[in-house]
Amino acid sequence: MSTNQTTKVNNSTLFQEVADMVASGHRVEIVGKGSSMFPMIRGGKDKIVLRKVDNLSIERGNILLVKLENGNYVLHRVKKHDTRTLILQGDGNLRNVEICRAEDVIAEAVEVIRGKKRIAKGSCSWKMYSRLSRQPFWVRRVVLAVWRRVSPV
Repeated sequence: MSTNQTTKVNNSTLFQEVADMVASGHRVEIVGKGSSMFPMIRGGKDKIVLRKVDNLSIERGNILLVKLENGNYVLHRVKKHDTRTLILQGDGNLRNVEICRAEDVIAEAVEVIRGKKRIAKGSCSWKMYSRLSRQPFWVRRVVLAVWRRVSPV
């Protein structure tokens, strides 16, 4: 008989372990937290599959786990980038962005697990959410407002 055991750890400990596992080539599943990536990721419900970053990871539209300069960790989409700096924004954030360095990237999200459904990077659903994130402010605002009213978060 198997029993599940829950242990609480702080974000720093958790994400250091995630970073170590991803760096050694493992894929890691974490549960999303918060609503900054809604509707792509529902906090507390959806799982995110992370993998090691490669040369193609730092591209506009990809979702990256990064450690910010203030010590916080975010899993947000690349909005803009150059060779050294990335600007990230959550799909559910209308104006807030984060700025980080390429070396602050820990992992890339390659799949979202929503119950029994899997949304893989490159799939039609993944591309739809990515397209939404590139829309002008006013379009995103209207779409997100409607989505939040008709979809359980």
